[in-house]
Amino acid sequence: MKLSSAAIAAVFILSGVTSVFAGVVVNEQQEIDSGDGHSTNQNVVLMIQGHKQKTQVGDNTMVLDLDKGTRTIMSSAQHAYVEMPFPPNRPANANMSPMTFKKTGARDKVVGYSCDEYTGSAVMGGNQSNLKACFSTVAPGSKEFTAFNRIMAEKVKGTALSMMSGMPDGTPMRLETTTKITHVSMPGMTPDQMAKINDMLAKRPPTVTHMTVTKIAVEDLPPDTFTVPAGYTRQQLGQGAGRPPGAPPAGGAGPATKVPE
Repeated sequence: MKLSSAAIAAVFILSGVTSVFAGVVVNEQQEIDSGDGHSTNQNVVLMIQGHKQKTQVGDNTMVLDLDKGTRTIMSSAQHAYVEMPFPPNRPANANMSPMTFKKTGARDKVVGYSCDEYTGSAVMGGNQSNLKACFSTVAPGSKEFTAFNRIMAEKVKGTALSMMSGMPDGTPMRLETTTKITHVSMPGMTPDQMAKINDMLAKRPPTVTHMTVTKIAVEDLPPDTFTVPAGYTRQQLGQGAGRPPGAPPAGGAGPATKVPE
């Protein structure tokens, strides 16, 4: 059966697809000040195409596949990976409030692309987060970025990750996040012990993260961009030594499988 060009176009319109092959690659410079006099600088590469997102930081890579409902964390140094459900099966905390964004009216330019400034704040348990960001709807790939975030927001509804579901349209070109632990609650501790811990937390400076886009481009990303490289060993959650960064703490060794060469 042959489809006319009009019919093919209608299929893409109805499915919400505006570009079959377009992907976006964002290079970011990130600085994390932990508040104890130490800071970490790192380059981050973010790739989005369709319903997949890949984030690279040093030797570590994370891939979100919204269609499969998986989050895969890989370590090139260890040639290993773990795969977890996405979103995680953790309901939203009763003490959690979603991030609320407010447009300030200020505008700026980052790597030549104009962006609108927003502020945001949220509470999750004993963590208070404040954010200032500049979102661009004219930078290359901003439509793809927005489409991915909208789909992800639907996927994480009702979970602990829903805090960022109200993100504005566009690509965050510059972002500053300040996170402060205001209090904790630990079972088994006396009120006096908890009071001392929370007093110490109140005096501790917040963690501040600065992110700035240094380059952004639209390009067709091959399918293997989002797959586990050949030869990597799959580790189960809870596996001990050699687990990729980001995996839960060790709880005993589990079986491992290897991606065929």
